[in-house]
Amino acid sequence: MRPLVLAAALALIAGPALAQFPPPGVYACVSENGANLGELTLFVAGDYSFKNVDGNSASGQVASAGTDVNPLSGPLKDMQLTGMFATDDSGKTTFRFTGADGLEVICR
Repeated sequence: MRPLVLAAALALIAGPALAQFPPPGVYACVSENGANLGELTLFVAGDYSFKNVDGNSASGQVASAGTDVNPLSGPLKDMQLTGMFATDDSGKTTFRFTGADGLEVICR
């Protein structure tokens, strides 16, 4: 009985962390050298919109597992970006994406 109770307690503690999803919001995106790439707007449930520096906007869907972010459709998928996010103690979230061609994108 004791191992079962311990396993249930651990599942309750770990559950919220595993179900983590990036917070909705508007994030400015730059390349690793600081060049402006556009703006990522993340909506609830993984919908997003990306507006590039020319003002063109397209939308898509992302999936999240833990802190990993994987585009399922839209411009981030077209750029072959995969990434992760982190939220600091002040509540500021930063996304770091890497493309198949080595492109590094940071959105804050």
